[in-house]
Amino acid sequence: MPSKIRSTDDAAGHAIQLLTTLVHVDTIFIAIQEGSVYRIVQAHNRRDALAVSGMTFRADVSAIIGERLYHAVPISSNDCLIYGFIYLVDRDPITPSEDELLALGTMASLLGYTIDLEHATVTDSLTGLFNRRYLDELFQRSTDAPLGVMFIDLNDFKQINDNFGHEFGDLLLIEIANRLKQQIRQTDRIVRYGGDEFIICFHNLSEEHGIRAVQDKINASFIDPFMVNGQPVSISASIGVSSNQGRYASLKQLITDADQAMYQMKQRRKKP
Repeated sequence: MPSKIRSTDDAAGHAIQLLTTLVHVDTIFIAIQEGSVYRIVQAHNRRDALAVSGMTFRADVSAIIGERLYHAVPISSNDCLIYGFIYLVDRDPITPSEDELLALGTMASLLGYTIDLEHATVTDSLTGLFNRRYLDELFQRSTDAPLGVMFIDLNDFKQINDNFGHEFGDLLLIEIANRLKQQIRQTDRIVRYGGDEFIICFHNLSEEHGIRAVQDKINASFIDPFMVNGQPVSISASIGVSSNQGRYASLKQLITDADQAMYQMKQRRKKP
């Protein structure tokens, strides 16, 4: 693929451009999974135009294409996680030739590789959560500002590292990250913000008490000890919450507000 590719959308555009010269169907489009929906990132119509670019759908593509026939080629990661599909759509039955199947498979592999690389740049290598670079990308999407932010800071985590070593502490962070992921929805995003700090960005929680309910779940999740190398470890967290409820604030401002709320919570905890 050309060197000017900078994102999955770019790669999808080049894939579509090549496939339109090889595969003769009414419509070709590429849909990538984002949370609980698929977003159509690139599309090309030869005839019987479908205005699908930028549209989203859930598992059933017929919501987009109606009664037209289609052939779908999965786009997957190196470890076989499905990222999305290349769709061929036509009014007539679709039977790709061997050469067309080879081209489709090659494009799907290249798209999967591109997404793998894209994910690697925004993912924390230890916990598998998003990293601060991902937050930087969110900062640039002013229209995607979340409705709420939760700032989580582990209490006395330094003592864990001092008493058991940093390798033990890393294993504990992995267990904490896994437990945090179990408390949120697929559309929410967890970021490892610092060594022992986490941020959760919430979407589609229109009421602040919705975020508070998640906060209660997370607090409850810290009650049971974490198991590290067969050893139970108890640790607590200080949590601050900020919300766009009744106002507009940028993601940076929401994080700052949540950080301040967390700090106040931590200070109250230290008082005798």
